[in-house]
Amino acid sequence: MPRWLKRLLFSLLAALALVLAGWFGLPWLLPLPEALRAPQQASPRYLSREGQPLRVLLTAQGDRVVQVLRYEEIPPLLIQATLAAEDKRFFDHGGVDLLATARAAWDNARRGRIVSGASTLHQQLIKVTAARAGQRGWWVKAVEALQARHLAMRWTKEEVLAAYVNRISYGNLLTGCASAAQGYFDKPLQDLTPAECALLAAIPQSPTRYNPFRHLAALQPRQQRILAKMHTLGWLTEEQLRVARVEPLKLQRFHGGFAAPHAVDMLRRAPQGEVTRTTLHAALQRQVETIITQRLRSLKERHVTQAAVVVVENSTGQVLALAGSRDFLAEEGGQINGAWVPHSPGSAIKPFTYLLALERGDTAASIVADLPIEYPTPTGTYRPENYAHKLYGPVTYRQALGNSLNISAVKVLHRIGGAEVLLDTLHSLGLTTLTEPAEHYGLGLTLGNAPVRLLELANAYACLARLGLAQPWSLLLEASPAPPQRLFTAGPCAILADVLADNQARQLTFGMQSPLRLPFPAAVKTGTSTAYRDNWCVGYTPEYTVGVWAGNFDNSPMQQVSGVTGAAPIWRDVFLDLQARFGVTWYPDTPGLVRARIDPRTGKRLTPQSPPARVSREELFQQAHQPPAASAADYDARGRALLRPEYAAWARSADNWMGDLVTVESSTNARPWRISHPIPGTVIHLDADLPLGGRRLLLETTFPGEVQWTCETLRIQTQAGQPYVDLTPGSHTFHATAPLTQETHSTWVRVHAE
Repeated sequence: MPRWLKRLLFSLLAALALVLAGWFGLPWLLPLPEALRAPQQASPRYLSREGQPLRVLLTAQGDRVVQVLRYEEIPPLLIQATLAAEDKRFFDHGGVDLLATARAAWDNARRGRIVSGASTLHQQLIKVTAARAGQRGWWVKAVEALQARHLAMRWTKEEVLAAYVNRISYGNLLTGCASAAQGYFDKPLQDLTPAECALLAAIPQSPTRYNPFRHLAALQPRQQRILAKMHTLGWLTEEQLRVARVEPLKLQRFHGGFAAPHAVDMLRRAPQGEVTRTTLHAALQRQVETIITQRLRSLKERHVTQAAVVVVENSTGQVLALAGSRDFLAEEGGQINGAWVPHSPGSAIKPFTYLLALERGDTAASIVADLPIEYPTPTGTYRPENYAHKLYGPVTYRQALGNSLNISAVKVLHRIGGAEVLLDTLHSLGLTTLTEPAEHYGLGLTLGNAPVRLLELANAYACLARLGLAQPWSLLLEASPAPPQRLFTAGPCAILADVLADNQARQLTFGMQSPLRLPFPAAVKTGTSTAYRDNWCVGYTPEYTVGVWAGNFDNSPMQQVSGVTGAAPIWRDVFLDLQARFGVTWYPDTPGLVRARIDPRTGKRLTPQSPPARVSREELFQQAHQPPAASAADYDARGRALLRPEYAAWARSADNWMGDLVTVESSTNARPWRISHPIPGTVIHLDADLPLGGRRLLLETTFPGEVQWTCETLRIQTQAGQPYVDLTPGSHTFHATAPLTQETHSTWVRVHAE
């Protein structure tokens, strides 16, 4: 063989070896981009309990990745559209398409400018994940080509395809085909038509130039070319092509979802991973938000601008709906979460006071004297007043709670041990905002003078709905529920539910046709804070608890809007929707409870041996705690109930709603009388923050009639038959004298200036 031929053959073999080394060996020297080797992270997603998307957040890179798909999860039509648009010889080349590269080089050389490219999906995937800054010269492209070869030798075709459609940008911060399907069509990837697949496949070449929302006219010709190529390659039939070409494109912008924004923001404080399945019921959540908007529209003229609603499933403690404001995107406080920001609950705390009394042996028929009273405190005198500024005389616990009487609630709390007892109970129920000692709140705690969170108060009511079983609330569907803890016995809870569901028991204050009356039984309590700053309505059935707050986030007062007119209509609408959507029930008879008829004037049980009663009603009792039987000693000859002398002033006043049904014991039968207020040695601190500066002091006795009051240092005055004095600093002694017997009793107080 001639020497020149040998040299030629050697040169050819050497060149072949170099080509093979470059094609098969050199790529291994260049590692794949680090981002490509790392698992792709999807955007944090928050779903409803049914799996509907509530919110899809941006990733750390600032894009939205709805889902990272496996090859098997990608619709074949989208794969075919992608290959037709970007790399039809994908399954035939080794990461770099040499034929396409040669063709592109020839076309570009012939035209004198770049008119076509030849990058494969492998090369584009390398380019996307390498994310090199600056201009991409020939050296960068050569490196990327070698890395593409490396990728082709290391990964299967299916892995490359899946990575490409998961990582490529489709514009508008949408990364991956699943994000694009949701972002442009608001539908799952599997529901895309051939025309929609071709549209998505057309975008990655230039996401800005082919933005469907801005340049649809420029995008559609490319979409049509992709459809034609899919037909040419045998991926679409003639009929499929014809339908796809004329299919109207219905773009539906999806911003990542913004349902239940306040609830999602609460969960974002403790990230749970890529997918968070919440307890929220999507349709119920939307309906709750609609109800808030509609009801606040009718209250706009009365300066009610915001409301919040919580719906709890009692059996699990799961939150089915949580709306924190009228509109999260509103400029005036929309982002404030009214379900979590503490507010004063007003009378919505009272049921827990009465439950504690029932636990201690009191009954729903126990009588409390709804009469004026003052309590000395370290900062002055505390004098509770009823909402209507009326006195109701002898009332049963059922009537006192049903009509939300402040004086009665304070007296009951004082009788069972004061604020400390109630505060400990509220702590055990999960109310975390009560951080001050009991002395700070005082007896006003039962009237809601301490701020609480709507969500926590609603869950406390859910404990009542479970007949005494406490369970933490949850927004996470997959969270392991804590075992229920019994805080109260079932009997008193069942009695309390019966009282709170009694529409007749609240008629003195709310009437018979208030929004609290539903076409099915439901326990409910309203609350109104000082100066109409907060409205509350919280209630339950065995299945659900609904809590509502209404007011203004700037703490400005509403215009004479109470809980029954502000929050209650929202509560009513939500419960009517729950009943229509899921159905509700009521409690069966609770073991250990019995029913008996009572006289509500005395709270005593009516038996066959009792005198005929002019008034009676059925009451529910614990078997071991029933009131004594009524006897003739409880009535006069006309059947009127005999009241103790302390009711004398009330019985003569316009507040006496019982009229001729009651009378006060005569003086011959009366017990020895005394001065009931103020007690001797009372120390009073004047305080400008109290009504009338804390200067007004009521003068009261247990005498069954009027007495003569005297004081050497202060002028005795009367208002509506009630004696009082306006205090000044110093010591003052008061004398009360019976008009006929001239029997006199005395008491004294010491008054300190502010």
